[in-house]
Amino acid sequence: MNTFLYDSPMVTIGITCYNAEETIERAIRSALEQTWKNSEVLVVDDASTDHSVSVVQAQIREDIRFRVLTTEENRGVAAARNRIVSEAEGEFIAFFDDDDISDPLRIEKQLERSIACELELGTKTVICHTARLQVFPGGEQYYAPTIGTGEINALPFGVAVADQMLIGRPLPEPVAACPTCSQMARRAVYLKQGGFNESLRRSEDTDFNVRFALSGGYFAGISEPLVTQTMTFTSEKRVEEERYFAHQWLKNHQPYLDKIGWYRHAIEWLDIKFDYLSGHRKRFILRSLLLFFKFPVHTVKRLIWAWPNREHSRKVSDWHGEHYGSP
Repeated sequence: MNTFLYDSPMVTIGITCYNAEETIERAIRSALEQTWKNSEVLVVDDASTDHSVSVVQAQIREDIRFRVLTTEENRGVAAARNRIVSEAEGEFIAFFDDDDISDPLRIEKQLERSIACELELGTKTVICHTARLQVFPGGEQYYAPTIGTGEINALPFGVAVADQMLIGRPLPEPVAACPTCSQMARRAVYLKQGGFNESLRRSEDTDFNVRFALSGGYFAGISEPLVTQTMTFTSEKRVEEERYFAHQWLKNHQPYLDKIGWYRHAIEWLDIKFDYLSGHRKRFILRSLLLFFKFPVHTVKRLIWAWPNREHSRKVSDWHGEHYGSP
């Protein structure tokens, strides 16, 4: 451990859980195996109807670092994460998903990167993500990069990151996602942003990151895949559910999108994207042509911006099709 982590900050590892009796044990184990020991593990079970809570309690036994909180009704992952933010005793919060595995060095390396960035930038408004190894059904693996892995003085921040997330405008580095399952930040960062939007059961992480970016926040990253992300399904991951909540979070940012002249195109592009993901190829082609005639410049730009990420888009489309079928 580098000596600049002089104050040995406490980290809350926050795990949200819902009907994860088959996977939560490995998430708990990866939290227990972290090399950074000044930590607590806070599990919020969002009214599971299976034996998730019993599995968690059997795993943690008498470990004083663990706390398990339950909710009386299922309110979604955003509300569960906000409960973690509210109850956390750590100065930093790192979120783990209930079906993922984090490398034992994840917390240590994210702390090192975060604090180094804070010291050089002179601000504590920093979020740190790691790259992920996504494991698809059948065992196929995909390396999912993250942003902010370069020199500290060139970290992406502010409206440039918001534009990448909202309309796909590329950053100088490759396009990459910033999911909460690989995220760490100071608790004060989450509190300042008002936490996660509880009206969103999907896309709540993107919504949070856009708000953080528009407030001038910096995005630091680690190129090493310190999270193994299992691509599992819930009812909220159906294409139509994803489409609905993606619409909602875009509408939340309509004032900014109107300001830069992209809102109408962003909404229609989103529908085209989900036509592709759900296998509606003919409708995808027809809507794409109509969008081109309505917004030729915007559409050409987005096609150019999206082209480098086409292989992963195909993989995600196949993933949806395998589970829910393509029309």
